[in-house]
Amino acid sequence: MFNYIPGYILYLTAIIASALVSAYSVRKILLITRSRKIYDLPDDTRKIHGGGIPSLGGIGIFIGYIMIATFFWPGRPMFANYIIPSTILLFFTGIYDDLMNMRPYKKLVAQLLASAITVYFADIRIVSLNGIFGIGELPYLTSCFLTTLGCTLFINAFNFIDGIDGLACVMALLYTMIPGVLFGIMHVDGVAWVCFSLAGATLGLLFYNIAPAKIYMGDTGSMLLGFTIFVLSVLFIKEYGTHSSELPMIHSPQAAMMIAFSILFMPVYDALRVFILRASRGISPFKADRTHLHYYLLDAGFTHSQSVLIIFTINILIIAAAYLMQDLNPVVTLSGMVLLASMALLVIYILRQKHLAKATPLPRNIPGKGAGAQSAI
Repeated sequence: MFNYIPGYILYLTAIIASALVSAYSVRKILLITRSRKIYDLPDDTRKIHGGGIPSLGGIGIFIGYIMIATFFWPGRPMFANYIIPSTILLFFTGIYDDLMNMRPYKKLVAQLLASAITVYFADIRIVSLNGIFGIGELPYLTSCFLTTLGCTLFINAFNFIDGIDGLACVMALLYTMIPGVLFGIMHVDGVAWVCFSLAGATLGLLFYNIAPAKIYMGDTGSMLLGFTIFVLSVLFIKEYGTHSSELPMIHSPQAAMMIAFSILFMPVYDALRVFILRASRGISPFKADRTHLHYYLLDAGFTHSQSVLIIFTINILIIAAAYLMQDLNPVVTLSGMVLLASMALLVIYILRQKHLAKATPLPRNIPGKGAGAQSAI
């Protein structure tokens, strides 16, 4: 149908069309939520916005993405029969959670079910570690289990970065545009169109989500994005195996896997770091606090937009490092990514401590109570 149209024209059309549909949908959602006073209220811990702001922006992403992706991916039963139903399951789970605060275990069941449907029925799974850690092809059940678990973990890791204005949207653009370009180079057009459709839908929300945000994506958007981004990453690893000759800048299946992981690295690194930190303090890994990297940046005195730019830049540097180290042992490449992220975290932590120290009033003498007496400010 579209064989006579250059690929880049179709990709650009997918971005623009999904962005327009998404932006229009978000605008209507804003009007409805404001008129019905459906707000996400601040709690002075993680939700630090100044007043009630709607958190159903993910509906706009869903509408823009599904409308355009289904139009540009004809004749793909895998997409229609399995990925879309899984996406719809997470979409309605997110809406319920944003409106009613679903219990975490129920949300986890929905995430596992959506992941398992895609892994088992669509057969989108990590079939081999390509010699990483000395592990080659995985047994079928092990492959299904690890991919389902990985997808569920990434859904939650991506959800965690949706903490400040614009961050999740900007990172989602990075996580969809790079795979979209790679799929385009490999001429896997259907998957490339899906990447660019999701990127455009996210761009439509970003217009309203950039600081100061008028609306949040909520779990409705973050779970949809986290799930689809992970699926696209696994598809990239799978498709590279049959299209490696068309992507000579990536030298091996090992390198393809490490580059795919580097794209998703920051949410995973931050989530694991926070889980370990909370567990070491004897508290639930799922207990909300301000130990995520984006809160450290805010505590260090950076604005929302500056924090987004810093995290975006760190992730770009990690992707570049993975690409430059692709011919090394994968363990060395992974260690390099962890070291780079840890160095950035250390710098941010030091800046945070200095800023908090300056912001805390110093003790002062209280007249009439002796020179050694101090106030407890």
